[in-house]
Amino acid sequence: MAEPLLHELCRICHIHPPKYRCPRCSAQTCSLPCTKRHKLWAQCSGIRDPAAYVKRSDLATPAGIDRDYNFLTGIERQIDGAEKDAERRGVQLAGDGGNGEAYRGRRAGPRKGEVNVLAAIRRTGVIVDRAPKGMVRSRENKTHWHKKHKCLSWTVEWVHDNGTKELGNALETLPLTDAYAKHLAEKRPPARKRKLDVDQTPASPAATVDAPSKPQLSEAPAADQQPPATRPAAADDAASIESRPSHAPEDDQEAPPSPTPVRISPIDSAPPPTTNPLLPEPPSTQPCPPLHFYLLRPHTPSASPVLIPLSSSAPLSQSLSHHVILEFPTIYVLPHAPSSLPDGYTLESVFLGQSRREEDEVRELLSVVPHVRAEYEDYGMTETARQQTVDDRKILDVLRKDLGGTVRLDGGI
Repeated sequence: MAEPLLHELCRICHIHPPKYRCPRCSAQTCSLPCTKRHKLWAQCSGIRDPAAYVKRSDLATPAGIDRDYNFLTGIERQIDGAEKDAERRGVQLAGDGGNGEAYRGRRAGPRKGEVNVLAAIRRTGVIVDRAPKGMVRSRENKTHWHKKHKCLSWTVEWVHDNGTKELGNALETLPLTDAYAKHLAEKRPPARKRKLDVDQTPASPAATVDAPSKPQLSEAPAADQQPPATRPAAADDAASIESRPSHAPEDDQEAPPSPTPVRISPIDSAPPPTTNPLLPEPPSTQPCPPLHFYLLRPHTPSASPVLIPLSSSAPLSQSLSHHVILEFPTIYVLPHAPSSLPDGYTLESVFLGQSRREEDEVRELLSVVPHVRAEYEDYGMTETARQQTVDDRKILDVLRKDLGGTVRLDGGI
């Protein structure tokens, strides 16, 4: 039996006849280890190249049809995978509408309910910067048009003095104080009930609540007072006193026992009832300091938040008018007035003053250094133009080395 030729064997081990063919470069291998070794040695991905040249005679063959079918099926799988990934990340595709058909050429436009929102934003003059789709800020924005009140319901990020942040919706017609109070009423949990003491038996709620509504009867203590279980009632004592004769003999007459006085105490002077552990704790009566509202100015290079003072009695739409917000407003609620802000915050007026001083210093520096002024004023090049010039010079240097001559900027040699 004649030995097989070398080109008829596996191209890697040259021992066994080939069983597999690489879809990328058509290399023939005999086993999985040889296939992996081929990809490593030849730096081949093993994926079919859809742009590879195919003869016309090979198109109308079973292999050619299978190749085209596999190519189209792979595209559909990639689109389905991209849509599932976008849905998992919360990305709303342009013109999608939530049904996963954005790639079918549908024209992108405002979603349902966004027309009234955009019109209300333009009417109030608020400048809204949109975050990229899929970002947390964009997903948290629930601003919508309130059909019942016929106004805009803003998503507001409330930042408290301790640094905690809470999201809530507020109507644009409400003043800031009312909007914040409504947010606290919706977000704050109800008052907790007091825990029952093991040594004390809880009193009946009805008895505890109804006790102050009736006049309280209290008996004065007497020296010869009997135990509570055998003590007669006050009415019986009074009856027994009236039934005794007033002209009894002196030797047999005994001093009549003094009737137990009955004292009716008014409600105001009654002792406070025992606190019922089943009822919620009464609210604190301590006066709260006045709160001040500030709007966060976005896109500032300052290390501390730049705040814009707002009027607490002004509606939300008036407070946000002609201000820039990122998706939705961020409002700081602080007990500090604008004149006494702590070090961690910066007022907008102070920030603008610092920016103007820095610009004046730059202009003064440019007036002192002539060549710097000529670079920025005479040529007027932007950063992109300067970078493009640098790239062109690098390309010219490479061409000079390759051509061995002198290459000018106008293309001459």
